[in-house]
Order: sequence, then C-alpha cells, then structure tokens
Amino acid sequence: MSGLKLFYFILFGQSISLLGSSLTGFALGVWVYQTSESVMEFTTILVASTLPGIVLGPFIGSWIDRLNRKALLVGAQSGSAVVIVALAVLYHFEMLHFWYIILLVALASVFATVLQVGFTSTVTLIVPTDDLNKANAALGIVLGLVQLAGPFLAGKALDTIGISTILLIDIVSFLFGLGTLIVASVPSIPKAVKEGTTTVWQEVKEGYLFLKSKPGVLGGLYLFTLIWFNVSAVQALITPLVLSYATPSEAGLIMSVAGVGALVGGALMMTWKGPERRMYGILGAALAIAVVLVLLPVYTNLMWIGGWAFLIMALAPVATVCSQTLWQRKVPVHFHGRAFSLRNTIMKAAQPAAFLSAGFLYQSVFEPLMTEGAVLANLFGPIWGIGEGRGIALLISLFGVLSIVMVLIAWGIPAIRLADTELPDENVNRGPAVT
Repeated sequence: MSGLKLFYFILFGQSISLLGSSLTGFALGVWVYQTSESVMEFTTILVASTLPGIVLGPFIGSWIDRLNRKALLVGAQSGSAVVIVALAVLYHFEMLHFWYIILLVALASVFATVLQVGFTSTVTLIVPTDDLNKANAALGIVLGLVQLAGPFLAGKALDTIGISTILLIDIVSFLFGLGTLIVASVPSIPKAVKEGTTTVWQEVKEGYLFLKSKPGVLGGLYLFTLIWFNVSAVQALITPLVLSYATPSEAGLIMSVAGVGALVGGALMMTWKGPERRMYGILGAALAIAVVLVLLPVYTNLMWIGGWAFLIMALAPVATVCSQTLWQRKVPVHFHGRAFSLRNTIMKAAQPAAFLSAGFLYQSVFEPLMTEGAVLANLFGPIWGIGEGRGIALLISLFGVLSIVMVLIAWGIPAIRLADTELPDENVNRGPAVT
C-alpha cells in the first residue's frame, strides 16, 4: 500500500481518534464548568490545552525532522492515550481535581502537536506531488466532520452515558489511530538528508532562517497571521451576535449550516485541484471571506447569517488547501517538521490575543457606543442598527474591512503574490522514500 491509498488508510484511523478526542475535549470542558461554576477555571484549562503546543512547537518540529516518523507518531498517539487513561482513572476514583486536569491537558497539547505536525509533514513523503491537493482536501473534510459532529455527539453523550463512558470511548478511538499507524508502512526522511550533529536550538534557528530566505513564504505567513487574528476575533463574536436575537438552538443550527459549508468546500477541493497559481487561490478566497465578514452582521436575519456562514466555510478549504500545498512544494522535506511547527506557532499565537481583544472591544467600546444617542450609533446606526448586539455587528464588519486591506497589501507585494511561480519546487514526484 502506498500513495493516496496509504494516506487514506492512516487518515481513517486518525479521524476516529480525532473524533474521540473531540468528544472528550467538549465533555471535559462542560463537566469542569458545571462542577466548579468558575469561568476562570474553564478558561485556564482552555489555555493549558493550547499554550504548551504553541510554545514548544518549534522544538517539537526539530525533533520531528530528526527522528523516525513512524516511531514518533506511534509514540505521540500512545502518549495521548495514556493521558486519557489517567483522566479516566482519576475520575473513577473521584480524584479528578483542577490542577490534575491542568497538568494532563498540557501534556495532551504537546502530544497533539507532535501528531498534527508529524502527520502533516509526512504527507509529502507518502503522497505524490500531483495528489497533494486531494490529500489536503481529504484532511480538511475530516477536520470539518469532527468539528461538526464532535460537540453535538458529546452533548448528547453527556446527557445519556456520562463522562466516564465518553473517556472509555476516547481510549478505544485511540486504539484505531494507533493500530493503523502500527500496520502502515510510514516513510521517513532519507538518511542522507537527516545526517548532521546540530543541536535542537540550532535546527530551530536554521529552520527560521531558511523560511526567511523565502520572503514570499514567510512574508505571506505574517500577513495571513494578521488575517487569522481577524477571523479568530470574529469566531469569538459570532455566537454572541446570533444569540443577541436568536435562541441557542437557532445558533446551533447556524453552526451546523456552517459545518455543511466546510464539507462542501472540502469536497470541491477533492475534485478540483484548485488554480494553478496557488497564491491566487489563497488571496482570492481570503478576499471573498473578508468581504463576506463585512456583509454578514448587517441584518438580523437567520437565513442571511446562515447563507453567509455557509459561504465562508465553503471558501475556507480553498485557501487552506492551496496554502498547505504551496508549503509542501516550496519547503524541502527535511525542513517540514520545523517549518510547519513554526507556522503553527506563529499563527496560533494570534488566537488567544484575538479572543481577548475581541471581548474587550465589544464590552468596553463598541457595544456601549452603539446604544441610542451614542457616537457610533449616530454614524453607523442607519446601516447596522442600534441596541443590543449591534456593537458586535459593527466590530465584525470592521474586522472584515481590516482583512480586505491586508489581502490587498499582500497582493501588492510581488514576493508574496508570485511565491508559487518565483520560488522553485523543492519536492517533486519521486521514488519510494527510505523507511
């Protein structure tokens, strides 16, 4: 088994494992909030579940480039399973206290980062260059399905079978992911490429300097991180926006419609390889999403919101698949671990900052100033309306305008706009990799 068949086989096991992790992540968060009734504890666990992976990401990438890929993925999958077993045991003996959860989810974050970066950087070793778009689109579909089904199934499971059974299901799901990795013949970087005596610190620096030598790739990353900041801020605001005039079940319906859009976009990229000029696909989709963000919050109509949410999520796979394929083609395979982990660290670092900024701007600035008679209400009220939720609406549109400006800046920089044609492909069709 090789090529796309091998990729799909491994992806099947990982999709089962990801679904189990999604069930546990949602259920654990709800359980902590219900038992502690503390928003601070809930948000602290969210930070603990993401921050270690962000901080350690570049160093994890260096080890991924050094070590045998199969052993690394199997070890990370096993480590994730051990964390869930520990959670289940502590819960069973009524010892699952706050600080134990913090420690365990922090460990899980590290293992998850190893799995994510390790698997992503292995795709180029498994899949021929011409099939990278299909592989990346399939990965996007799986992530969309997990995002769509995980919270819904976890909510139902909490009401029926309880968190202890959810933890057991997650343990079983890890066995699927681990089993496919053990059975599969996972390629590693050819030994001739891996040889060297540099330290981890030196390799992280070397990876960054390599990306710096490709200004179109690194410059694009910085600009798209700013766009990701805007999109993340909108993610934090969209639910309060909908709940300002709709019921929780209607808000859930909007999320489901958006999830369907993600599946449609992923299916589109499975059948269509995307534009030959990858940067056109990235910039074009990003510009369209930014324009939609400006329009989406103007009207308080569920069909209006749902239609635009569907379109955003259908466009997102075009940008992400083109971006992933561009990086896989322009970055040499022996730099993939470091390059992809640096990319994840830079982009993900924008997310907590976006969440905090969005909350502060909404509560302290835009919502008060969009009440009747206030400054912003007088200026923008005729279009966005005034009153509850209209400050969020104006703020979301503003983030959309900022995103449009950033996309146009990226288009105006030749090194970014022409990155897919000016930079040489580092990974082309090749023979079997050394295992």
